[in-house]
Amino acid sequence: MKPLEIISSKILSEMKDALERDGGVSIYQNDESYQGLEGKILLPTTMKVSEPAPILEVYGTRGEELNDAENAIKVYEFLGALNRTQAADLRLWVTLTHTVFWEYCRKRWTAIGSTNYVLEHWFEKKGAGLGALRRNSISRLWWAAHLTVAPWEGKGKKEYEIFQDSDRAIYTGILLSQQQIFFDVLERSYGSNSKIRICLLDALKEYLPQVTNKDGLSREVSKKLRLVLKGRHLEALPVIELKKIMHNLVEYEAENLVRVE
Repeated sequence: MKPLEIISSKILSEMKDALERDGGVSIYQNDESYQGLEGKILLPTTMKVSEPAPILEVYGTRGEELNDAENAIKVYEFLGALNRTQAADLRLWVTLTHTVFWEYCRKRWTAIGSTNYVLEHWFEKKGAGLGALRRNSISRLWWAAHLTVAPWEGKGKKEYEIFQDSDRAIYTGILLSQQQIFFDVLERSYGSNSKIRICLLDALKEYLPQVTNKDGLSREVSKKLRLVLKGRHLEALPVIELKKIMHNLVEYEAENLVRVE
């Protein structure tokens, strides 16, 4: 294990300035490594990571979201359970996208054509509110795992034992199976509630195989859920009751889509 070093706020600002200059985007399109950190002094942190860093692979089809779930587990095991301050530190994620995971980021996000695209996946998306940092190529993987891996484990998690599975990352896989699901779960306010988040993913796990338009199912469920939450405090319900409600909601929307298909 070794202490992880990250860039300073000053270096972060310089990197953004370099990106926004003429030709700045071409670095992300063409260069096999990021050359802007040579000779820069990095800041030590209390975070310790294993050596070597994991290799994140990109394979499969877009529909399978290019094995994001597998990479999410690798990143989460590499960084561990960060505290809120660490996880919200843009300097950490920008350091990782521009150093050890540079090759992965360029393979995973290939449609590099604008400054905004690079900002979104190598830095953070401008004006994206709740989900701004979760668009970063590496931050999104860590958050996906952090919020979904084995929710039945840990102190005070007895209610979640009904979800227990031999696959600790089963809900990470559902969350990252479609970009739309990631958006509808983690970039909505209800996604910050662990009971709603896991019950929703559990229901999607059952009904996604029944529909062709998987993005459509996620969108329709999200619309309905937001309407329901305006009149009911679902987060106050026991997990076992909330699970039934969420399954009924997702089943109804899945049946509607099947009829249309």
